Amino acid sequence: MLKTLIQSLKKSRQLKKVSKKLSKPFDSRDIIQMATQGNKKNEVLDELIDIAESDEYVKIVMNDYLADRQKLKELYRRLTLVGAGQYSGGHYVAASSVVYPLTLKFLLEHFDGENFSINGWDANNSAMHIAYRLIEYFKKGETGEIR
Repeated sequence: MLKTLIQSLKKSRQLKKVSKKLSKPFDSRDIIQMATQGNKKNEVLDELIDIAESDEYVKIVMNDYLADRQKLKELYRRLTLVGAGQYSGGHYVAASSVVYPLTLKFLLEHFDGENFSINGWDANNSAMHIAYRLIEYFKKGETGEIR
């Protein structure tokens, strides 16, 4: 029990640090930096995926849905594109959504590798609904499976 609590606190601290870096607005100096030092955002995204993969329950979800690092990165990118790249309930939604098993499961259930698909809606409406639902999930401090 204590070991799980310590792991949870460590994960939370790491996620907070990475979320702060990921949520930093794009700066025109970043273009020069990308040309000379590589893309720092990609390095930080790798850190985020490392956090996800360090969680045994996230690994179970990844295995159940045949998800790899690349798929988690794509989920993160899609979420930021549809409005989930924001803070809600103390969480940077796009980042937190891929590192917690229940939100990741929700994403993978509705992701076909290219787009989100939910309730028979088109890709755009599906993505908007998923982003909204995740924002609300974290805002309300919900726990358990997300629907």
